[in-house]
Amino acid sequence: MARVLGRRTRKWMQWVGGLALILTGCAGAPAPGPIPAGAPPVPPGQARIWFYREWLPSESLNLANIDVNGGNFGSVANGGAFYRDVPPGHYHIAPVSYNRDFNQNRDVDLAPRQQAYIKILSLQHWDGACRHCSRDTFYAWLIPPEVAQTQIARDHSGI
Repeated sequence: MARVLGRRTRKWMQWVGGLALILTGCAGAPAPGPIPAGAPPVPPGQARIWFYREWLPSESLNLANIDVNGGNFGSVANGGAFYRDVPPGHYHIAPVSYNRDFNQNRDVDLAPRQQAYIKILSLQHWDGACRHCSRDTFYAWLIPPEVAQTQIARDHSGI
């Protein structure tokens, strides 16, 4: 009798454990934390450049390094965003890529308190050097503020 009871208890525990695993899998990921309502206002006498990437799971998960006026300015992850306050002026934005393609870089001229939104796109499988290589190629696109703000908020990138 003890053997039968032990077998039933073990089978019942396996069933409960399996059900718990299934329910845990169905629960999904926890909801993301609240997205900040917005960045602080652009300081007087400054301009702001935003860099962001939309979340695309099929594209590169590597960081996109960004050079501005020939110097490293920062990196943005797939689904990430950041901004920098800069003096007004001319800025040459060049994402760092293994290969060079046309129309990868962007030039922007910023006035005081103006904001520019630069969307970084990736083309993961383009490589002009070899047939079987897979290297990241990044592009910088200037996006209208209304569109960029919506995309950044949708991807829960935060600030």
